[in-house]
Amino acid sequence: MKKFFSLAIVAMLAVSASAQITWNAKLGGGFSFCAGMNDDGDTKAIFVGKIGVGIEKPLTENISLMPSLEVAIKGTKWSYKEDGYSADETLNPIYVQIPILGAYRFNLDDDWNLTFKVGPYFAYGVAGDAKYKGKDASGNTYSETESLFGDFDAKRFDAGVDVGIDFEYHRFVFGAEFERGFMSFSPDDADFNIYNQAFYVTLGYKF
Repeated sequence: MKKFFSLAIVAMLAVSASAQITWNAKLGGGFSFCAGMNDDGDTKAIFVGKIGVGIEKPLTENISLMPSLEVAIKGTKWSYKEDGYSADETLNPIYVQIPILGAYRFNLDDDWNLTFKVGPYFAYGVAGDAKYKGKDASGNTYSETESLFGDFDAKRFDAGVDVGIDFEYHRFVFGAEFERGFMSFSPDDADFNIYNQAFYVTLGYKF
């Protein structure tokens, strides 16, 4: 996995050396909630964020390729109540991820562009918290942490789809993105699957 990210970064630098490449940076915040959680409780969204840098390579007048390198916080809160007993589990995995998006741009007028983008992302978990308020237990998302689900040892690799829309005003970019993971990050011995879902509102700048 480390080799994959190293190769991806080298590829981005190689592409950026060609003509007509623009760089961009963005910061975003939003909400994340996981799909596929155990039905015995309630899943709640939590506030998350992301930061990243990327490049844009025009392929035609309107179509571009937009790979990025991002650090993204995801996760969910899961509440359980039964017979007077209640407990809360909060998962906050942090990923380094590479979205590779195709984009189509519409020119609205001299000042504004509208861009639709979609493509896969590949992510690797590098940090994060797993907190269990029921027993005041906490630990790293990727170590054996006592939780509502037993010893929680999350899988690090994730891959999914990223869909977004951007409004561009000169060099400023105002956007919204939705990510859906297709790789469960629940432990191998779990009897359920957990998939990342996150929605971000982003602010970016094109260099």
